[in-house]
Amino acid sequence: MRGTSLRLLSAIAGQYGLFMRRWDFVSAFLQGDLEAGEVIYCSPPPGPHGTIGSDNRPRVWRVNKPVYGMAQAGRRWQRTLFPWLKKWGLKACDADSCVFVLRKEVQTSNGPRMDTLIVGCYVDDLFILYNNDDEFSLYSSFTKDLQARWSVDDEGDVSDLLNVEIHRVDGGVELRQTSYIEKLVQEWFPDGAPAWIHTNTTPHAMDIATLVADALACVDPVDAELLRRYQSLVGSLLYAATNTRPDIAYAVGMLCRAMGKPSIELFGAAERVLGYLYRHKDVGLRYERDQKPLSGMSDADWAVKHSTSGFVFTMSRAAISWGSKKQPTIALSSCESEIMAASEAAKEAVYLDRFVEELGYKSTQEPIHLSLDNKAAIDSSYNPENHARTKHIDRRHYFIRELVEEGRLVVPYVSTVDNHADFFTKPLKPCRFFSLRNKIMNCS
Repeated sequence: MRGTSLRLLSAIAGQYGLFMRRWDFVSAFLQGDLEAGEVIYCSPPPGPHGTIGSDNRPRVWRVNKPVYGMAQAGRRWQRTLFPWLKKWGLKACDADSCVFVLRKEVQTSNGPRMDTLIVGCYVDDLFILYNNDDEFSLYSSFTKDLQARWSVDDEGDVSDLLNVEIHRVDGGVELRQTSYIEKLVQEWFPDGAPAWIHTNTTPHAMDIATLVADALACVDPVDAELLRRYQSLVGSLLYAATNTRPDIAYAVGMLCRAMGKPSIELFGAAERVLGYLYRHKDVGLRYERDQKPLSGMSDADWAVKHSTSGFVFTMSRAAISWGSKKQPTIALSSCESEIMAASEAAKEAVYLDRFVEELGYKSTQEPIHLSLDNKAAIDSSYNPENHARTKHIDRRHYFIRELVEEGRLVVPYVSTVDNHADFFTKPLKPCRFFSLRNKIMNCS
């Protein structure tokens, strides 16, 4: 299950008040089955049985069941579990084949009702969402059959999954990574975060792009120890940036550009990001009931060389998907950079819209809204009237125009001040940074 799927399911749970529960398979790989006709041999482990046979030749064992350490074990586990889920009646989503859904009318003592069961799989964990838990519910029937077929543990209401803490807060759902951040701080700042990092300090300096450019332009050999420490720290920050902390997405994205050629200054910039997280470790994504459908915003920071694309999609008042990425080609105008960013965001829009529809929670059949703050890019999305100035732009960047013509996407105008995607394209001063952060993450 993808990180985006976890956030989308959490947003749906916060929007519709669904229960969330976690089940764990005991020694999951050992519960898998080899495929028919599959023959695997291995050398015996050391022990009293001996590794040499009576004929003085090495013993060879035949493997009857998948075991941990076997290259095929994870795949065999997946091919054993997923067919059982489908046979039970759950349907795999096309948007994420590790998420299964079943909406069905069930009979109760008070008459028929519609029940929902959503199961997200991550290796040996099941993340289950459901709207009823009485004896007539789909959840009750599913877990009864689950326990009869597999060796599983009911771990109760979901509290964490892959270092992501999940909390019920005033009827909503909040995702945080407080414990994960504290572990990073203990590793990198044993004596606490530096005093110069205050609560009003942003995770990036205003000259971070210059620091990255200088590091990449440097021809001196890179110190091996600095490279190891930089890659370790930035990789750890990247896990937070892609799961629950869109507020550090731009800073970490810039640091990743110099992953192979860091400098002392960039390592200090990475420590600044960690210090920011330490000062704001309890901040997370908060999903609450909201009448607004899924919508997104896109923006680009036009640069002489490679521009930076940014997008964010919001549901249940908080972000469920975001991105901050260097554009692959050089844009010759701000309009071109905006079109390139919007087309990448449009791909995510199609994916999320289809996912929500597959789960059965698309409240309206209206096309999804992807707002831009560049009128020329909006005009180009609807028609090729600026052909003389945009004829050099690759056709693949006009994917957004195809979606608009098909009626699957609309591109309204949003002022730059209100464009939340601006948060992912450039360094911002503290006042604007914290204002946008609180709106995107639905926090105070």
